[in-house]
Amino acid sequence: MTRLIPEWEIRVTNFGLGYILMCLVVAIAALNTGNNGLYLVLAAMLSGMVVSGFLSRRNVRGVRCEIEAAGEVIATRPAWLKVRLENRLRTATAQALFFLHESLPGPLWVDPLGPGEKRDVVVESVFPRRGVFREADAGMLSRFPLGLFRKYRRARLTREIVVYPLPETIPVPEIPPEDPRGGRPHPRLRGSGTDIRTLREFAPGDDPRDLHWKQSARMRRWIVREREAERDRVLFLAVENALADPADPDALAPFERAVSRAAGAALLLLSRGAEVGLHARGVKVSARGGQSQRIRILDALARLEPVPAAEAPEFPSMRRGDLRWFVS
Repeated sequence: MTRLIPEWEIRVTNFGLGYILMCLVVAIAALNTGNNGLYLVLAAMLSGMVVSGFLSRRNVRGVRCEIEAAGEVIATRPAWLKVRLENRLRTATAQALFFLHESLPGPLWVDPLGPGEKRDVVVESVFPRRGVFREADAGMLSRFPLGLFRKYRRARLTREIVVYPLPETIPVPEIPPEDPRGGRPHPRLRGSGTDIRTLREFAPGDDPRDLHWKQSARMRRWIVREREAERDRVLFLAVENALADPADPDALAPFERAVSRAAGAALLLLSRGAEVGLHARGVKVSARGGQSQRIRILDALARLEPVPAAEAPEFPSMRRGDLRWFVS
């Protein structure tokens, strides 16, 4: 399979190679015969090659290509990337350009960009693995103007692209309201529970149903009941990221599977309204609920890296009454 993204910035095409060989033939003939006409032909051919190289370099170097993710990116699933093209040349049109990306089946033709023109193009991309990408496997390619050379310029990312792991659905344990071993529940917080925490003055945003009428009449100002929040115990999903050899593919496969399963379990628990956190060696995401917690956990799982077992730190500590469930 031919690699789509080149490692080079300039390369001679097959046509260009034939053109150079023809120049050599004309040069040998001119030296052997001393014919001035052949010297003129050789000079014209060499001039054309030099001009072609200069124009092709200017054509590619004048275009800035920036890439950013449009929405969430999940490993092995199609995602949208926004490609921003800008022709920084003020007097010339950038033309005969192709956009290359690893996930594309082939080069994508780009219509000519006028002087100073900016254009946004949305392309579909697939990232084969989770992780954080800080360099773009993409760029601009051109054979302008004569097709003697292929000039390539790598694109850059406006910001890092975080690829979330593909969630794998697995059964998750129920979170009991109390620790069966005798642990005490969390301290109650201000909220909408049934127990009264304290009495205080009315503040904007308080529920009028919490008004304490007798105390308000006695103190001649509005007094409300401040209630304690009813909060269930929380569950921390734990992923063992300490490996004997982090570079061993046989050890990495179960680790990546555990990351995907942890992502699936977190999404399922959060959809049920639970408060979920994440633990790994050297990593802790505090337990919360809601959509923002979903992003925090997926982001942490995307960035989670294996560490050598000999140098691995301990798992984060927990408060008494919380649960930790190791995902494997």
